[in-house]
Amino acid sequence: RQLTRRCMLDGRRCYASLAQPPEAPAIHHSTRFLSGAAPLQLALLVLNVDGESLFADSVLSRLWKGAALRMCADGGANRLHDGLPAAMRSQMLPDQIRGDLDSLRPDVAEFYRGLGVRIEHEPEQDTHDIEKCLRWLKREQEGAARAFTVVAFGAFGGRLDHTMANLNMLHRYSCFASFVLLSAESVAVLLPPGRNVVEVDTAAEDGTCGLIPLGGRCEGVRTSGLRWDLDGQIALEFGGLVSSSNQVTGSQVVMETTAPLLWTSNLRRMPAR
Repeated sequence: RQLTRRCMLDGRRCYASLAQPPEAPAIHHSTRFLSGAAPLQLALLVLNVDGESLFADSVLSRLWKGAALRMCADGGANRLHDGLPAAMRSQMLPDQIRGDLDSLRPDVAEFYRGLGVRIEHEPEQDTHDIEKCLRWLKREQEGAARAFTVVAFGAFGGRLDHTMANLNMLHRYSCFASFVLLSAESVAVLLPPGRNVVEVDTAAEDGTCGLIPLGGRCEGVRTSGLRWDLDGQIALEFGGLVSSSNQVTGSQVVMETTAPLLWTSNLRRMPAR
């Protein structure tokens, strides 16, 4: 777009065109890989969270089949092992198990080690097991032709401090093509400042969503594509407004934010295939 400025030159009127700075391109996010094949370099990370029923979940079953790399964070290997029928355990092997290994049971370690699964012990206690895995993935993708789309399953539920630590990883690791936190019930991605477009997987998601100002006050948040759109007049912040239990009205939501903003969406319950 251009603005026209009226001016005087040698006593005559003239018009000078001032070009407006172009809008920054929108940042696109898509969860459509949840229900169908997508051309992604998918790294699937299974976390150790109480109460998760792993491979009874159809989304996780499809992600496992389509992943280029499969990892377990420490006791996530226990969840994988125990969540599979005995006959399937040797057919669905992770590429590696990584962490401080304080949660990995000896019988599970022996089972996977006997089948050639790589088990990496990182004893330092300054980071969580999920971060040990993310740090390795970051190094692994350096110099690669394509960055990873990282999906961490089992990110919500169980201990609240673990859930908060997982959410913190969204803020710390923006180096991937996409980084998604997932459970059997919910999916979450971090929207950076600017204009964001989320393409919703309507086959896997039920339309219930939220915008959570997890990292601090978010001003000027504007949306289109929600039942209760935000117009930027009221800041999102804890102690004030949090947009929860909103509804997606189509297959795409556009959001503008001045600060990082957590997008969450509920998943449909579908039987495993």
